Amino acid sequence: MAEKSEFSAGLLIGGLIGLGLGLLYAPKPGSETREELRGKADEMGGRLRDTAQDVSERVRSRVREGAGEIATKVKDSYGETSHKLRGAYERGRDAMQQKRQDILETIESNEEN
Repeated sequence: MAEKSEFSAGLLIGGLIGLGLGLLYAPKPGSETREELRGKADEMGGRLRDTAQDVSERVRSRVREGAGEIATKVKDSYGETSHKLRGAYERGRDAMQQKRQDILETIESNEEN
């Protein structure tokens, strides 16, 4: 994108220099020169608008791509974390049930004695 900005700046500077030289060496009446200047200025403005629009579209596209990548990573991370938490919950539940069973067996064993 920096190359595009440098190109645009070079285009603008080159256009202005050319315009100035044209004014200096133009053997035309002032009204014709002014009309020509308006035309050149309009042309330069159009080029700059086109360049700005192109850069803007590229930036939007890259932002959309980046947002899509981030959304995918977040979704993947969420799924992985959810799976790990579910496994930890199930292991904890199983351990608790086993401990409960052990306690009940100990109580029953103590009651028999």
